[in-house]
Amino acid sequence: MEGIALLTVLSCSMFLGSYFAGSIPMMFSMSEPRMRMVSIFGAGLLLGTALSVIIPEGVESLYSGVAGNLRHLRERNNRVKPEETLMNSKTEKEESPAIISRAFNRDVTSGILNGESALDPTGSDYSHNHIYSGAHQHIGYPLVFGFVFMLLVDQISSVTGSRNDRSGRNRMGISATIGLVVHAAADGVALGSTSTTNKSDVQLIVFIAIMLHKGPAAFGLVSFLLLEGIDSRSARKHLLVFACAAPFAAVLTFIILGMSSSESSTGMLMLFSAGTFLFVATVHVLPELDYSLVIDAQALATSGHSHSGKIYNYNYGVKLFKVWNS
Repeated sequence: MEGIALLTVLSCSMFLGSYFAGSIPMMFSMSEPRMRMVSIFGAGLLLGTALSVIIPEGVESLYSGVAGNLRHLRERNNRVKPEETLMNSKTEKEESPAIISRAFNRDVTSGILNGESALDPTGSDYSHNHIYSGAHQHIGYPLVFGFVFMLLVDQISSVTGSRNDRSGRNRMGISATIGLVVHAAADGVALGSTSTTNKSDVQLIVFIAIMLHKGPAAFGLVSFLLLEGIDSRSARKHLLVFACAAPFAAVLTFIILGMSSSESSTGMLMLFSAGTFLFVATVHVLPELDYSLVIDAQALATSGHSHSGKIYNYNYGVKLFKVWNS
């Protein structure tokens, strides 16, 4: 109950924070260096969260699920008491067939006395290592899948936008919104999967990392829509959809994982989320940092004056949006 309560609070905060950040270009003016610092700090926190929090937690959940399955197998095998089986075989005084060797009978007897089933290798070191080696192989797949998934979303949204340039700016805005909504939904999956671990500190770290890059994303989206000529009312509708995506995905992920009650599924989903975080941090924000340094150098080489007001916000928002969708 504590997990869903905290998730509800974080989801509402995520919605309000994203909506407020997207409303800034329509209400206030904000300096470019300040927005750049927030965006870059958020990217660093995303990368650090993926490497030091989400991936270790995902691996731990994956191994916990495997250990639970192994423990379940052992409990099922121990329902038949091995001592009773051995005593019954001794009282019956039946000889083993000649096909079965004495060495095999000796191994079976010693295994029963030790409380292990000789016909089921779940208690052996070989089976233990074999099961956990299977878990090793499942760590990299969701990471790569999350990275490639976000790459495909970026490519599809950018190609759709470039093809629709001549057919109207509204379709361009819809394409941009869809791309960022999928990004936000992936962030919600990360928050929802970490909420199933019932670790409030992990939830808060993931929440802060998400918010520090969702804020600039909402800011850039609205700035781009306004500069494309979309009216404020339509831009607010786009912003509302974007702000609702992550909270809805977080709650839905929490409910689905709660119904499955599988720690392995939680671990796989957390590793998938880590792959999406790595993509956003390495593909989006690091090029943005390089781009910002070039812009600063050009500004120092030319005139030293700076613009202010909403037009300044729009220009920076468009630059930020183009880097996020490059």
